[in-house]
Formats: sequence, structure tokens, C-alpha cells
Amino acid sequence: MSKPLEIVITNNVYPPIMAGGAELIVAYLAEGLAKRGHHVRVVSTCSPEMEPYPTEMQNGVEVIRFFPKNFYWHWDRKEKNHPKYKKALWHVRDAWNIDTASKFKKILNERKADIVHSHLLDGMSATLWREGQKAGAKTVHTAHDYHLMCPRSVMLDKNMHICSNPSAGCRAFRTWHLNTTRYVDLFCSPSSFLIEKHKEAGIKSGRSAVVRNGIPLPDISEKNRPADHKPTFLFAARHTVEKGVRVLIDAAKKMPADIDYNLWIAGKGPLEDEFKALAESDSRVKLLGFISGDEKTEIFKQADCLMIPSLWYENAPVVIVEAAAFGIGIIGSDIGAIPEFVEHESNGLLFEMGNADALAQSMMRVISEPDLLDTFAKGGRALLSVSSVDTMVDGYLEQYEKLLHAQRAA
Repeated sequence: MSKPLEIVITNNVYPPIMAGGAELIVAYLAEGLAKRGHHVRVVSTCSPEMEPYPTEMQNGVEVIRFFPKNFYWHWDRKEKNHPKYKKALWHVRDAWNIDTASKFKKILNERKADIVHSHLLDGMSATLWREGQKAGAKTVHTAHDYHLMCPRSVMLDKNMHICSNPSAGCRAFRTWHLNTTRYVDLFCSPSSFLIEKHKEAGIKSGRSAVVRNGIPLPDISEKNRPADHKPTFLFAARHTVEKGVRVLIDAAKKMPADIDYNLWIAGKGPLEDEFKALAESDSRVKLLGFISGDEKTEIFKQADCLMIPSLWYENAPVVIVEAAAFGIGIIGSDIGAIPEFVEHESNGLLFEMGNADALAQSMMRVISEPDLLDTFAKGGRALLSVSSVDTMVDGYLEQYEKLLHAQRAA
């Protein structure tokens, strides 16, 4: 590229306000682009009490936050027990929030953007895309979940099963949001699975592309396991039904009592008490609570296999790449995009989604075939080769240039 690009990246929250891995990916991308000399602005949200939020500079990135007028800030929706009618009204306003459009238009008018690149959209609204196109920018959207197809973003019904018969309200929600993708020039995702699901549903965007997530990769030496090493399995996710908590609990209960191993449980969530009950009945199970920083690094250095017994269509869990960086194998459900990142018997094992017996058998196989751990560590290196921040930045810059080249040639 001959000159720096003016890039506006949007996400519903941005560090230090965080909900999960998507915020980190957005920050890595924004800062990576800035390091390449591009002018990057991130537009995100804050609570009404925080306004007017001062513009910040974070690692070369200009960060702008505002409250998109609605019945509540989306960050508060899980902490506050809003009545159903209020949630419904929130979604109606969020579907096409004219306050977001007005504030975003003002930001774009201050300095012309070449690219408007959105990520998590709920709480901001698809009006971002229309305003981006009206301002002459090319619009890119990276889908990290199924927000455009499902109000809860996870494609599960009330019984926490894969949703095959959405309600009339959900169908209306899906139709509206998919129609708004006509304002998207390029639809991206870190997995082919998620893109195909959106294509099946009827997205209107012109083009699509897979761009893998990238994270800073630690410099970790190979694991040196002592002769008396206990196989150590790690679960590191929110303690919710869709993350397969109960499948893992059932599998642990099926493990023979005379088998010596560790099952470490990291994280928190609504099903935390069920893990506590398991730990009280089985000394091999240890609760770690929420882990981060140096503590997380030490835990990952000691773990052998990461457990991903998910019941929903996972997209691209960042923790899989983190595990590969530490030479950790994966035992994961054969659902969603997990098989794109876990090659059976190469960097991990796949088992039938929801099948606790199959999960227990996979754990027993790792215990009885310890050489598998070295196989998994070597297999994970291929994933790492396409999962750095630099490869992600390269991927998006390539897509930006294709869009802008087509615009110039038109």
C-alpha cells in the first residue's frame, strides 16, 4: 500500500472494558494496524453515566466511546434483571439505532475513513454500516458469533439444544438483521463454518472471506514431564450449559476411581456450584476460579489437554490457539468450527457432541497412551503458524486492499 489507511474499527466494548476473547482480538488487530503505520480509530460504547467519555490514545490507537441511546447499556443486561418487555424494546431499538447513526456520522465527518470494520454489533446497531457507506468508506464486518441470526447469539433454544425451529419473533429478528448486511461490502469470520451458516441463512453482503484470529504467541519451550507426572485436563471457560459443563461433569463421574489424573476447572459462571459439588466428591477435581496473567501462564504450562465439550456452534475459540502455544492438546466436541481447529489425533481428539461416555473414553485414551501428548504438541504448531497477530493483520490488509482496488477501478 502506497499510503497509510484511515481505518475505523467498531466493537460494542473495548479494553479495559471486556467480556471475552473478541475484545482482545479487536485490540490486537487495531494495535497491529497502528504499528504498521495506519491511522486507526476504535469506536465503542460506554454507560450513560460515563458520558462524555474522553477520547483516549491506547498503544497508537484513538479510542472513542459513547452511549447509544437505548433502554439500558448492553453491558449491564446480564447483571440487571430487566423485564421481558424492556428486553424486547431494547432489541427493537438496537435493530436500527438512529442515535448510533447520528453519533457515528459525526465521527466519520471529522476525518474521512477508507475502511469501516465492525465486529460485535449488538448494542451498537447495523446503522454503522449504512453510515460508513454513505461516508464513502468500504465496510467490513467480522462475525464472532451468530448475533445476526439469533437474539442470544448462540443458536440454542430454551432447552439449550441447537435451535431448529425458531419462534416468529426470532425469525423476524433474523430476517431484519440479515437484510441489513446489504450495507456490508465484505463479510469475514475466523471460521468457514460460521460464514457458511450465514450464507445458508441469506446474508446480503457482496463478498466473504475467512481471516483467522491472531494472538501474541508466547515463547514457550517444550514440556518436560517428570516420570510420575499425572495427566492434567483443563477446562477454562464460562460455567454455562452451552459450554458443556454438565457433559464434562458426567464424564468425570464415569472415570474409574483408581485412575490417577487431575481435572482443573478455571473460570466462573452460573453452573459453578455444580463444579463445586463434583470437586467435593472427587479429590482429583480442583477449582481454580478465574485465572489471568502469570497465574494463567503457569496453569497452561502444567496442563496437558484442554477440554472443550461445547454444545453450541463454537466459532473460533481463542483458547484453542493459546493451548497450542503451550503445547496443550485439545479434546473437543465435533460441532461448529471446532473441527477446523482440532484435527483428530493430530493436535487433539474429537468426540461426539454431548456424549459424556465418548468424552470419558477420550480422557482414558490420553491417560493410557501418554505418547499422544507429544503428538498433540507437535500437531498444534501448524495452527500456530497461521494464528499470530501479524498473520491476522496481513490477512485483513489484503482484504482491505482488494476492496479499495475495486473501488478505484470502478
